[in-house]
Amino acid sequence: MRTNPRQHILDTWRAFARETFSSGEWAWGGRYPSNSISDAEQILVLLYPATEVPGFRLDRPDAIEDDVLAVLKPMGSGLDIPMRMLEALEDYLARYADEEGRPTFGGGSYLLTEEPGAEVKPEQAEYDITESYSISVTLCLSAKGFLREFQRTVERRELQSRIDVAVTALDLRLTAAMVGLLRSFVVNVLSPDTPAEAVLLRTVSQGRAVGRTLTQDLRGQLQPVRDKLPELTFGLPPENEQILRDDPERFFECGWTWGVAQDAADIDLPAAEDVRQPQGVAESRPVLHFTVNALDGLADLFSIRTSRQGLLTPEQQPLREALNLRWGLALQYWSTIATFGSARWPIEDVPWQSTDGQSSPYFSELVVSIVALAQQGGGADGTIGRSVAVLEELGQRGLVSRRATDDDRGVLLHDPGVLMALRGSEEEGPPLARSYNGYAATLAKTALRVASVSTSRRNRARLIEVADTAVDHLLARRQQPDGLWDHPDNIFHRSDPAPSTPAWDMTHNVVEVFVAASSLVSAPPLADQGQVDQANAKIAEARHILDQERLTAPTAGGSLLQKLLREAEQSLNRADSLASKRPATAAALADKVLRDLDELAFARQAASRSA
Repeated sequence: MRTNPRQHILDTWRAFARETFSSGEWAWGGRYPSNSISDAEQILVLLYPATEVPGFRLDRPDAIEDDVLAVLKPMGSGLDIPMRMLEALEDYLARYADEEGRPTFGGGSYLLTEEPGAEVKPEQAEYDITESYSISVTLCLSAKGFLREFQRTVERRELQSRIDVAVTALDLRLTAAMVGLLRSFVVNVLSPDTPAEAVLLRTVSQGRAVGRTLTQDLRGQLQPVRDKLPELTFGLPPENEQILRDDPERFFECGWTWGVAQDAADIDLPAAEDVRQPQGVAESRPVLHFTVNALDGLADLFSIRTSRQGLLTPEQQPLREALNLRWGLALQYWSTIATFGSARWPIEDVPWQSTDGQSSPYFSELVVSIVALAQQGGGADGTIGRSVAVLEELGQRGLVSRRATDDDRGVLLHDPGVLMALRGSEEEGPPLARSYNGYAATLAKTALRVASVSTSRRNRARLIEVADTAVDHLLARRQQPDGLWDHPDNIFHRSDPAPSTPAWDMTHNVVEVFVAASSLVSAPPLADQGQVDQANAKIAEARHILDQERLTAPTAGGSLLQKLLREAEQSLNRADSLASKRPATAAALADKVLRDLDELAFARQAASRSA
């Protein structure tokens, strides 16, 4: 990769420390007034790499790397840094809780109105948002793991007690976020002959006649999802299950809406007794942006690190299992729709159109991201191959890999961003919307995600090029050469100059790109079976020649010949251990042993001829 994730993270942390600690203490807010999402994003700019990328850990004061200490100098010494994190987490947990101490998840300043000149009403600003649930899952898991590790280095009983109190509050917020994600998951049953059903059928047909054969094929491929829907016993109204059971011809869609669904039921579990369960207002229709946002948060919930560190309480396990079922259903549903048919797939028809009629290249990015998630654990690289071409096209359409022309509408994807209606919010005020301008960051993250599951060198190289180009675009949008984000005018030269304060949503998105790049770089290189077979053949030949040399070599342990043979055996043992994961390296080690043994044989032959 051209992208150097370590250096980029260090540069971002340097700018973060200058911005957040300009007055000597943590300063909240940035381009937008503080809200439960923005403040979590601000913390995660520091905390997420610290818990996900080797070499950036901050939870052991005596083990923080020197270059990390240098860029975080405004936060203090190695011991000061984890204390600053503890203070920020304590403040955040207190800010976003009601008078009874129950966590809140309002969207606040991130919510816009669709009507020009209208203002968001106070009660609307307090609506729970799926994004807040999702990012709280990531924040709470990262923070809990961080604080538990930091606590092991602490001797003062007072400080240990503070950490225990913070962890208890994190557990409560995590539980509330998991309950919220259960109540914002929806199954939308489509009525026959409606515009929504027409969009779905047009999407999957890709120009073919929509007849009985196509609809039966679609129902057949969606049947595994339909069969599992009765297992959704939390949060969903029973009417949906009744409709699907009584009318198996009906199509449906599932995923996450923008907040608690209008028809969401309360979660009746012991873990949910101490959390708020507000009346839902969001239309019970899945929205791609919030579906992918929820899936990203749940990926952290289901990660190996979460299980290995034991970050979930026993009371949270039933919630985890319920969310795991919804995770699987959403992945299976959307990947089935996206790859339906034997000719051109719907995913290749850019831009993607949702069943509410809105279309955008950004939605295509999201669907590719879901397909990549569904491929984890082993999938056909043919699916990945088609995704590569889509991402390359999205880079062009979104002006990430080509320049903008006059009046190019692709600029709108970045500034002001994709505007998504929050249907149902109009019940208590003007209709609300959410704007997202992280198109380039999502492109980079999606390309890296697809690359991580690809088994083809050619596909991975193309995906890395997409990601590198997107990172170049993002780096050009920093407010200063070494600043934070976001300043799209640096590239497009037509948007209004951005404020000098950082946009924490965009900065957090870019940091996620750097973490994803670090993960890809840390993974073993790709190895095809041909390379593995070649490496094993070289190792086998070298071992055979080594055995022949042992037959005639003097047995004196200190001889130079015996030393050479021992080194050869060590090299071949190392090659054996690397053959399946790094076959080129294994072959190189075997090559060296073969050369050394050949030089030994040649020297012996020369000596015998001269005797």
